[in-house]
Amino acid sequence: MALQKKIYTSDNTGVFAEYWKISEINSNWITNLIEIKLIGFISEEARREGRNPLMHHTTIASGDSALQYFSAIAMQPEGVNIIHEAYLYVKGHDQDFLDAVDILE
Repeated sequence: MALQKKIYTSDNTGVFAEYWKISEINSNWITNLIEIKLIGFISEEARREGRNPLMHHTTIASGDSALQYFSAIAMQPEGVNIIHEAYLYVKGHDQDFLDAVDILE
């Protein structure tokens, strides 16, 4: 899975990343803090060719919303995948990705 969302670089060159993959999910279950790191490529083709990511983006899940997606109870049912849940969280809670489109691989 991946996300499609055009996000321009901050240097005002007109260059953008449009294909986003989760690269890391880091968790601190004691403080209930989940860090989701995404890397952005110019295209899916660029990622498949082994090109370097153009951008990096981090989303933090905490509090009740983190529990809704990542608690032991939320992750318990068979077939629940933490990466899929992380994509759902990003699309539902990160302003930059609210209108992102799922790309199924």
